[in-house]
Amino acid sequence: MALPAIFDPIVNAPKPQKAVAGAFGLAVIGAAAYFLLLSPLEGRVSALRAQSASIDRELAQSRAMVADLARFRREAAELEGQLAALKDRLPGEREMPTFYRTLSDAGIQAGLAISLFQPRNASIRDYYSEIPISVNAEGTYHQLGEFFERLAKLPRVVNVNDLRLSGLRAGRSPMRAELTLMTYQYRPVGSPPAPKAPGKK
Repeated sequence: MALPAIFDPIVNAPKPQKAVAGAFGLAVIGAAAYFLLLSPLEGRVSALRAQSASIDRELAQSRAMVADLARFRREAAELEGQLAALKDRLPGEREMPTFYRTLSDAGIQAGLAISLFQPRNASIRDYYSEIPISVNAEGTYHQLGEFFERLAKLPRVVNVNDLRLSGLRAGRSPMRAELTLMTYQYRPVGSPPAPKAPGKK
């Protein structure tokens, strides 16, 4: 197949000119291929690499979040266990009358003569209420120590917040104790305020 007449000058040209024309043609073809095919592909490859790096970062963040979530779940389970244990040590509202009797009985069983046992109004905290109890009793130091020992053995939490001792000159009891016991009642967050203590208006 004969080439068109337009290519006659190239075909009939000397070899050096043909080599230059061929090299120029190859350069034109290479440049056209680069600008028309390779350059857009390089841009797309760069965009895909940036997208891949972004996805890798998001994946690493997601894995860290999953690891943190597992840790948070473990910590939440531990806290729920601790809360359940604390709830077991804090009497509920329905248990309070029985608990008051238990405290009063502890003093009587220790041999103290109790003249006052008065729960006072509760102070509301986040998830519990502090309930102070005023107690006046007469007895010996040994009996008071036994009373404290009985309180320490109770399954519920009871603290002695205030204690005043005074000696008695008359009677069989050598001393009078005025103390404030502090007990705690479990109170779910958002629950209504605790009712006033018995005998309070």
